[in-house]
Amino acid sequence: MSPDPARWYHLAGRQQHGPVDLATIRDLVLDGTVTPDTYVWADGMPDWLPAKQVPALVPPPEVEDAPDGWR
Repeated sequence: MSPDPARWYHLAGRQQHGPVDLATIRDLVLDGTVTPDTYVWADGMPDWLPAKQVPALVPPPEVEDAPDGWR
């Protein structure tokens, strides 16, 4: 049996949203809901971090239509 995937959360102002899976939070990055400066947290992380500091959330270079601020 495989472990449950990490649950991700993000902050919008002072409101916490989640949990969502990694695929969903990546979609939120691509649609601009989660910006590089949005604080995120997932199971196993010691503290909240800006999304731009979380390698799993930074769009790869081949994603040409990444929202502003990610490049």
